[in-house]
Amino acid sequence: MPRLAIIGAGITGLSTARSLAAHPAFGAASLCLFDKGRRPGGRLASRETEFGSFDHGVQRALLGEPAAQIHGAGTLRAWPAADSLSESPSWIAEPTMNRLAQAWSQGLDCRCSVTVTGLARDGHQWRLGFDREQDDALFDQVLLTIPTPQALALLGTAGIENAALSAVRYQPNWTVMWTPSIPLPPTADHWAGTANDPIAWLAREDLKPGRVGPPRLTIQASAAWSIEHLERPADEVAARLISIAAEVLGLPADARPIYASAHRWRYAFVEQPIGVAAFELAPGLYYASDACLGSNVAQALSAGEAAAALIGANIDNA
Repeated sequence: MPRLAIIGAGITGLSTARSLAAHPAFGAASLCLFDKGRRPGGRLASRETEFGSFDHGVQRALLGEPAAQIHGAGTLRAWPAADSLSESPSWIAEPTMNRLAQAWSQGLDCRCSVTVTGLARDGHQWRLGFDREQDDALFDQVLLTIPTPQALALLGTAGIENAALSAVRYQPNWTVMWTPSIPLPPTADHWAGTANDPIAWLAREDLKPGRVGPPRLTIQASAAWSIEHLERPADEVAARLISIAAEVLGLPADARPIYASAHRWRYAFVEQPIGVAAFELAPGLYYASDACLGSNVAQALSAGEAAAALIGANIDNA
């Protein structure tokens, strides 16, 4: 039975693994996912605090109802208040967005808090290097689903270059999680800015369907603002975005937070996707991620399904 290593347990990596787990040549036991994060999901990220949870990564999944039923794993719930911002229905996972990734990873060999540091051809297999000792290092197939700058650095250890990956550019995103010390106005549960606004997205976490806890907000800066403040300290970014959000909401400028935390997504959104859902870099070495088709949930899922189809076909034809 061939063994496959998937580098990155975000949406695309999990989508690939779920698809291949049913392939007769693989099965869950022959798949291994590695991720440097503490848990699977990538930007399907949520943070638990004493003031409730925050979805500080992907805000919603834009899926038609059939796709939501297929991929929802019993966790997706419609968020109709956000539907006016897109052509597809909006869905959120309950109780947090990361719960969807946890459901997808059930039954899979997902090794988190592990960074893959090297890649080398070893006969007909691929040998991986890690930042900590692992039982497995040799794999018949390897799929990279990490952002292209990280993928290029890893490919460099194997002496591999790729023009398509080198051409990809990302926009960053600063996200702030905020629990104000004063009451919030009874406004809509989300607010979307224009391209020229410092804030791209503002969401009342406590007003999302299925959420509980005190009034709290997730603030996501625009790409332009995030680029301008990319290397600023996190506490400074939090203070600046909270001040801007307070003005948007009509709150006093000196409203103090009882909880505030900023998170920087350096590779948040792809400016121009590659346009190919998945492709082979070298025999037995593949790439697929949101850089291929785009950064929303549906596009990342499609890239994973395409990677599974490509890998499965190559195994079948071997």
